Amino acid sequence: MCVSNKRGSVVTSRIAAKFGAILSVVVLWPCAVSAGAWPQPKDHLLIIVPFTLTGASEEYDAEGKTQRRNRFSKRELSPYAEYGFSKNITFVSTFALTHERTSWLGTKLSQRGLSRVEAGARFAIGKWEDTYYSFQPLLIWHGAMGSSADPVASQRGDIDGEFGLTMGRHFKWLGLDGFSDNLVAIRVRPANRPSELKANLTLGVSLNKDRQVMLKSESYATFSKGAGAAASQIQSNKLGLSFVQRLDKTVTMEVNYSQSLTGRNTIKQTSTGFALWYNF
Repeated sequence: MCVSNKRGSVVTSRIAAKFGAILSVVVLWPCAVSAGAWPQPKDHLLIIVPFTLTGASEEYDAEGKTQRRNRFSKRELSPYAEYGFSKNITFVSTFALTHERTSWLGTKLSQRGLSRVEAGARFAIGKWEDTYYSFQPLLIWHGAMGSSADPVASQRGDIDGEFGLTMGRHFKWLGLDGFSDNLVAIRVRPANRPSELKANLTLGVSLNKDRQVMLKSESYATFSKGAGAAASQIQSNKLGLSFVQRLDKTVTMEVNYSQSLTGRNTIKQTSTGFALWYNF
């Protein structure tokens, strides 16, 4: 069904308003961590190796209501690295190996392979009001065919650009050391795929010198113009909890769980994960 440009602009404005509310939470939240609002020291290398299991048997429709869908599962290994090139520049990169499976009418369909490669850098901007700011541009290359977990239907060879602002801060809470790390970004997708506004928030508290607990939130909303844009917009909000244990001076272990809270035109998923952090 065709939708007028006027209606599309109204929908885009509503999404922007919702994202503005998300941004307000990010800025006003009393402190925050993605895998790094702070730059890595020069010549320091951080490697994180996460393994995640994701499952879904429901999906959100265009009105945000849940409905049954074909059973979907995904296993993903996605090593991530940060390297301190200089005092103010940190190179970042990741790649993901995935195995997806969908059950449909008693038949199991599966695909596996290199699903994406991301590369970019984080440039330190400076510190203001006890919060450390950085600018982080990324290029994302898609390797796998369209995925059930990718509602924008990225195809092999598609390249996205992401431009983000990271904000990191340390704080004290009930005598415990804590931190916050926020990422607010826009992802630009060519080839008639909708672009995206996203906000990833992490709030962590150190229980002792070797143990941390982290609360994580991931939200995004797509936006696009043209006929049919209103019905195809995608929204997702997920919440997760992580427990981190330092094993020795260079190795740290993380166990995490997350699930979808709300969404539109996307799957309702739950994920469990395990990761090892290496510092060199």
